[in-house]
Amino acid sequence: MSFNPFRFLFVFALLLTSTLGTTQNTNFGLYAGPSFTKLKLEARYALPIDVNIDPYDFKTGVTVGGYFTWNFANNVGLRAELNYDRKGGKSGLELSDGNGNPLPGYSIKDNFDYFQVPVMLQLSAGDDFKMHIHIGYAFSYLLHRTDKFPDQIRVVTPTQTIILLMPEDYKNIDHSIVAGIGASYKLAGGMQLQAALRAFNGKLNISKGDSAFEARNLAIGLLLGVGF
Repeated sequence: MSFNPFRFLFVFALLLTSTLGTTQNTNFGLYAGPSFTKLKLEARYALPIDVNIDPYDFKTGVTVGGYFTWNFANNVGLRAELNYDRKGGKSGLELSDGNGNPLPGYSIKDNFDYFQVPVMLQLSAGDDFKMHIHIGYAFSYLLHRTDKFPDQIRVVTPTQTIILLMPEDYKNIDHSIVAGIGASYKLAGGMQLQAALRAFNGKLNISKGDSAFEARNLAIGLLLGVGF
């Protein structure tokens, strides 16, 4: 059964509203937004040719989720989130068919759908309008992967042809350093409008199998939401 991010968001909202009350030192909310994601590949060993292989460009992803913040001191808090997060990358290589003919404009995408739990320190400044700094760690579990990338890269030089093995499989878990800035504006009744800009730097090699490369997730996201 495919994962539905909107059903996830609805269930999360029901759980929060049924178990949490708004107090002076806690708040929770919902958000969604686009992201720009990439798989960063690094060679595991010295390649037999002097070339930098980086087949992935940034592609558009998405983040949907909710958060809970506990403010344990004045303008200092701990923020935890539950997210549906789509990462991955798209091909930046010029691909060819089985006869070596170029396929211009042909794009290949690799999508990774994660259940993600960021836990961050939140530093704030302001009153009704606040600025925030977030820094922490994000833990992810792979729900589904759409594999559309070839399992080999064939590099042809004037003197030789090199076959580089791409990752055949990926680990189910990932973890990243996460940092960002945000802002919130308090409305009547205690509701807040929020915006945040986030960067995720994957620290775990998620590649499995006999691959020439290590693979790590990179992402930059814009989140827009409401708090209560």
